[in-house]
Order: sequence, then C-alpha cells, then structure tokens
Amino acid sequence: MRINRLLAASALIIAVFSTSITACSTEPAAVPDQVPPDIPKQTIIATPQTDNITSETALTEVKPEAVGEPVILHKLVFISGTNDDGGPQMYTANEDGTNWQRLTQNRTGGERFPRWSPDGKKIAFFTDMDGYWHIYCIDADGSNQIRLTNTDADDAFPAWSPDSRRIVFSSNRDGNDQIYVMQADGSNQVRLTNNSFNDAAPCWSPDGNRIAFQSDRDGNAEIYVMSSDGSNQTRITDKPQVDTYPVWSPDGNRIAFQSNENGNFEVYIMYADGSARTRLTSGLTDNKYPAWSPDGSKIVFYSKRDCINDNGEIYVMNADGSNQTRITRSECTDSGLADWR
Repeated sequence: MRINRLLAASALIIAVFSTSITACSTEPAAVPDQVPPDIPKQTIIATPQTDNITSETALTEVKPEAVGEPVILHKLVFISGTNDDGGPQMYTANEDGTNWQRLTQNRTGGERFPRWSPDGKKIAFFTDMDGYWHIYCIDADGSNQIRLTNTDADDAFPAWSPDSRRIVFSSNRDGNDQIYVMQADGSNQVRLTNNSFNDAAPCWSPDGNRIAFQSDRDGNAEIYVMSSDGSNQTRITDKPQVDTYPVWSPDGNRIAFQSNENGNFEVYIMYADGSARTRLTSGLTDNKYPAWSPDGSKIVFYSKRDCINDNGEIYVMNADGSNQTRITRSECTDSGLADWR
C-alpha cells in the first residue's frame, strides 16, 4: 500500500488554541484577509553528525549574552522536499520557521508524520523505504535511526505515551487497520482494537489514561476515545461528514482534529467529550494535520491555501484561530504533519 492509499482511506473512511475558546461557535474565530508576507526561502543548515550532539543541544539554545536560566527555543519537526534530490526529508526548525536543520538522509521511499517524544529526545515517523510502511525512530539530532516494526504490512501514524516509553500506532497486519501499542524499542507489540472496520491515527492523552483515534465503524470516519488498554471505546463526534486525525491539547481538556464538514478539510477543536465543536480555519483548499504548541496557546497546521500544486506549507495560528501565519516557503513542498516540542 502506498501513501496515497493510506491518506485517501484516512480521508474517506478512517482518515483522512492566544488562549481560550468560546464554547459553541461553529464559525471560524478569525481568518486573515491579507496574503501572508513573502517569507524568503529557508537556508538549510546541515546537522553535524557527531557523537557530542545530544537531543538536549538540539532542543535548547542559549544566547551568548544570556544571564541566568537558558533560553529554550521550541522546535518544529516536519517533512519537506526543499533542496532534496532524493525526495522529501525530515527537518527541524524554530517555531518561527527559521534555522532549518536536516535530520534524515534517506534516498528511497519517503518519511511521513514525524512525532516528538514527550521528553524531546527522539522522533518517531513512518516510511516506505523498505517497501511497506514501517515505523522508525531517530534521535532528535538525526542520529541513530532504528526500525521499530517489521511486518509484511503497513504500520503507520505513531504517537508516544506521555512517559516516552511506549508508542501507539495503526497497522493492517491482521487484515484491516487497527490500533496497536509497543514499547519504544519496538518490543511487545500488542493489539488494542479488534473489529472488522478501520481504526487509525491514535493519539495518547497527556495523563496517559486515554487514547483518541478515528474509526469508520459507524458508517463514516469519526473520532473515538478509549482507555489506554483498549477498553471503553466511545464515539465523541457524530457528523455525516468525515472527522479525523485527533490530537490532545497539552492540558488534556481539548482535542484538535480535521473535518470536511464544509466541503474541504478544515481544522477544528472541541472539548475532550466532543462538546463545543469550533471551526478554526476557513477556505477553499485543505487545512489539515493540527498539532499543539507545548503551552497549548498555538496550533501548527498544514495548508494548501497559497499553493497551486497539490502540496502545501506549514502555518501557525493562535488556539482560537486568530493570527494565521505562514512560516515556511519551500515551493509548496512541505507535506504531512508538523509536530511541536
């Protein structure tokens, strides 16, 4: 199965906020009228592959004149085809889109949907460099790339437990997409959902007690929540259209997701029980794949709004939908989820 089948299935079957949010609005809080400023194409900085580079140095930068506590610069991780003859690769950048650093050098297949571990030390992603989609993990500096799954099937959409010790993911190894969990080193892979429909795109709650995911078991793709052991599976969205790709806010009170309720995909948020559903983006092209900033005040997402091809760029907005700002300009080659740490 190739990535277009995975993502098409996510959209049609299984899938495929600054500060507070008002409770019941279904209209976007704010959408900019002006064209985003012309952001110069980024200069790529190759990450040194040396033993003295650690995840801490990759995530923390101290200004030379700083006095007292170090200045923490939060990082985004994402996939981009910029300047890469061999295809899209994985990069990190500051949250304003500056200081790109390339992490991967793979020359076959393509990486998709990178996710930071909560401790900031590793990044999980999936790739088809071996034929099937399999889940890999690398250190935050781009070193120590390790394959975690090894089946004659497609394993995708990894997401970390809050303690960074386990990874939940979806796999069709038993015939259809279901949710599985494994240790962070790939051991002890256990199936959590078991039905004849498709369950995918899981995400762990910050308290570690629940997992949100998408499923088409009730006719079309909707968002569900279950206990972290797979029990108590409960549907929390109920629309004729597709609701997919749930991600928890850092405080565990809200879930961001994407829906094609208005024709194309837009970013929404709701409370963790499914109430106060609120649309944050609006347009004639897709806005998808939301992810929260570490403090929950902003959301990074992917949009095709300024791209004439079928790819898109990375944008950031406040958690109420205001101040939507494009932070990459890479000839519309930044694709898939961007994650924030």
